[in-house]
Amino acid sequence: MVRRFSSIALAVVVLSGCATSMDDLQDQSQLSGASQAVQMGQYSQAEQRLSPFVYRNSKGNLKVKYFGVSGENRKHAIDIVVSLLWETGRDDTLKQFACDYLEGAEYETTVCRIAERQAQYEEAYHCWNDMGEVDRAERVIRTESALRILGTP
Repeated sequence: MVRRFSSIALAVVVLSGCATSMDDLQDQSQLSGASQAVQMGQYSQAEQRLSPFVYRNSKGNLKVKYFGVSGENRKHAIDIVVSLLWETGRDDTLKQFACDYLEGAEYETTVCRIAERQAQYEEAYHCWNDMGEVDRAERVIRTESALRILGTP
């Protein structure tokens, strides 16, 4: 399989000394294109560019390939998949993916954001509060209150 990548991306990576092999350079270029596609709202293009890095297992769960991808590129792929799932509103898949690949504050933040977006205000409040994000917890309560006030005739 021949991979294409921009000479500008290659030059930047080579000059920065970040990549150790041609495969790493190609992966970085592919991931950079996927990231840009997500930012531009071109989700099908992003999914296509991510396809060498992710797959679905027999249970249908989204997984990142472990073999053949450097650690830094793998982390970048995970970040892009999280962004893509968030932007496309695939909360159930994002929850499963976050559970598998994120940890600590990254995981907790993702879970809190999902609860907030799904209007699970009590869960979101406790989630943010447990993280010590008091301002965000209070914002959830204010949002829920405002929606209740606006929703009553």
